[in-house]
Amino acid sequence: MEYSRLETYIDDLCTLKGVPGCEAVIHRGYEEIFRYRAGCSDYEKKVPMKGEEIFILYSCTKPITAVAGMRLVEEGKLGLDDPVSKYLPPFADVYLRKEGQKVKPQKPMLIRHLFTMTAGMDYNLHSSPMRELVRSTQGKAGNREIACAKAQEPLHFEPGERYLYSFCHDVLAAVIEVVVNQSFGDYLQQLVFLPLGMADTYFCVPEEKKHRIAAQFMYQEREGLVPLERNNRLQITPNHESGGAGLFSTVNDYAAFAVTMANGGVSPNGYRLLKKETVDLLRTEQLSSFAKDTTFSCSAGPGYGYGLGVRTLIDRSGGQRSSLGEFGWCGAAGSYILMDPAQKISIVFAMHVNNWPKMVGSYYTPIRDMVYDILEINL
Repeated sequence: MEYSRLETYIDDLCTLKGVPGCEAVIHRGYEEIFRYRAGCSDYEKKVPMKGEEIFILYSCTKPITAVAGMRLVEEGKLGLDDPVSKYLPPFADVYLRKEGQKVKPQKPMLIRHLFTMTAGMDYNLHSSPMRELVRSTQGKAGNREIACAKAQEPLHFEPGERYLYSFCHDVLAAVIEVVVNQSFGDYLQQLVFLPLGMADTYFCVPEEKKHRIAAQFMYQEREGLVPLERNNRLQITPNHESGGAGLFSTVNDYAAFAVTMANGGVSPNGYRLLKKETVDLLRTEQLSSFAKDTTFSCSAGPGYGYGLGVRTLIDRSGGQRSSLGEFGWCGAAGSYILMDPAQKISIVFAMHVNNWPKMVGSYYTPIRDMVYDILEINL
């Protein structure tokens, strides 16, 4: 296959667009068919990317959290139509504010609403209840305490009424902890990381591996790239194992997850993470069936709807090159995952630039379409 166009595009992200360093890997089936990296991994841009860099996945954590939750649904331990309050009792008291009064929602918040981000919550990490929780626990609050602090804030709309990008995956992680009676991180190690050989994926990177975390930046339109600390700026406390934005990983590790999901939930060594039917449910568009206002938008471009915790391609009329049902997500610092079970294609891309849309625009669509063109896939 001729991948020079894709290599040039990735090089140009660094040389023309200013991305300090990035890496991409593509699989078809279980075979790696492309891997390429460009740029450097340190602040001074003197150390070339080596392929062992650890990136903060930020919201690319969400597909792993969704899979972990769906495994429990598959096993009958969690119901999509269970009330969230069954697992986290403070959610029985969630409320809306109307005309200055607290009003109880007409319907309960369901687990389904967490998966689909239609629960009515927002993504404010610095609300009064959250700040008070951090103060009162001396910065030691864990997932369940953090989720329950969110229950003290007013909802923006009735659960199930519409979509709002929000804290739902973090609350889902807390629910998972209750169901499995262990920490979210331990559960992911047992269910996902160890079986898939993801040895460099953590909520808290061990001290001996911290030197491998790629330099992180925030793009500012006036200042350009501003260096950030190499830590997770969305972690509320050190004990917050965020289901929405908490994981650190390498391209190699994250590709192991992507490959498994692109192959119907089965890993190269035969480990079944999810049944094929569950993978198909995960990537089935959900908003139109019950949401009154489908306000979902996707940084991967037009044509996407929203499944159970992941974007999913539902419309190819705009010339989109991937298959209907292709699914995945993206992260605040530029990580990207695509999984296409119909073609058994997976794409993982990583960089470490926050506010990247202002800097490079939506670079996912060209990468996606270029891959399918190179593979000469006609759908």
